[in-house]
Amino acid sequence: MARLLISGVLLASPLVGAAGARAADGSLTYRVSVLTYNVCGGNNKRNTCGEDLTPERRRVWAPEVSALIRSRDVDVASFTEMCYAQVDLLQRELPDYDFVWYGLGRSANCREIWGDLTDQTTAPNGRTAGIALAFKNGVVGAPFRRRLVVDNPDADPSAPIHRRGVLCARSVIGMEYGVGCVTHISPLESPQQVTGEIGRWAGGVPIILGGDFNRMPEHPEMGAVYGTGLGAGNYTEVDAGPAGKQSRGGNPTTRGGRKIDYIFASQSNYRNAGAEVIQTNPELSDHRPLVGSFTGAADGAQTGTFVHTFTQVVAAAFAAIPK
Repeated sequence: MARLLISGVLLASPLVGAAGARAADGSLTYRVSVLTYNVCGGNNKRNTCGEDLTPERRRVWAPEVSALIRSRDVDVASFTEMCYAQVDLLQRELPDYDFVWYGLGRSANCREIWGDLTDQTTAPNGRTAGIALAFKNGVVGAPFRRRLVVDNPDADPSAPIHRRGVLCARSVIGMEYGVGCVTHISPLESPQQVTGEIGRWAGGVPIILGGDFNRMPEHPEMGAVYGTGLGAGNYTEVDAGPAGKQSRGGNPTTRGGRKIDYIFASQSNYRNAGAEVIQTNPELSDHRPLVGSFTGAADGAQTGTFVHTFTQVVAAAFAAIPK
C-alpha cells in the first residue's frame, strides 16, 4: 500500500482499495469488508469478562483478533471497551493497518490486566480505556473525536453516567474516499445524537459506523438509524438480511444472546452483502465479533471527484508543512 506521512498525518494513495468490477450500466462495483467488536478489555463491575481475561487467553487475544481481520481482509474495524494496551498489542500484529484511538476513561483495570504484556498501557493524555478504529488503507487528515452528552429524555435519571463518545477518521474505503466511525453509547445517549454528529462532520461522503448501541434492533430509538424502509434514518445494517427482505434483526452479538453491536453504512452508498457473528475459540470477551461486507458502486464521475478531492487534501497537507 502506498502511504505518505506528512507532518504526522498519514495519507493513503487513491489508487488502493478493493478490486472492482464494471457493471452493465458502466458503474464500478466493489466490496467493503467490516468488523466490530466489544472487547471488554478492562472487565466490568459485574465481572462478566473475568473468564475471558485469564493470562492464557490474553496472550492469544491479539494473534486471534488479527488473524480474523486478515482472514476477512477487513477494510474498517471498530472496537469498543478497548484498553490502550490492546491497541499496542494489535498494532504489533497488524503493522500495515493504521489505528486511531479515543481515550474516554482512566481504568486502573486496563493497566493491571494488560501490563504484563506491554508497557504501553496509558496514552499520553492519561487515558487507558476507550474506543478505536483500524483502517487497511491508511488515514487522511485529523480524526474526529467528540464526547457525547446525556440527551435521552426517556432514560432513567438515576442511571450512572459514564464517558461516552464517537470517533471517526477519513480513509480510502473500498474504491472511494469515505469515513469510518465507532461509538459506544448507553441508554442515556441517543443514537440520533451519534448520527447527527457524524453527519455534520462527514458531509456527503460514504460512511461506515460500527459499535455497541446497548439497544436491541427493535428498540424504538434505533429507528433513527435504520433506513431502507425500516426506520427514519439513513443507514443500512450489515446483518439486516438480503435486499427486499430486510428486517430490524440479526444474530446475537453477546454471550447473553442479545444483538446490541452493529455495523451501519450510509444507504445511499452501500448495500449490505451478508454478515456473520464469530464464535472465537477460546472466548475472548462477553461479546462476539460481528463481521460482514457491503457493496458499493462508483461511476466515472464519482471516481473522478474522489481523486480530485484526495489530490486537494494532499496539496493542502504539503502547503501546511513548516518551511
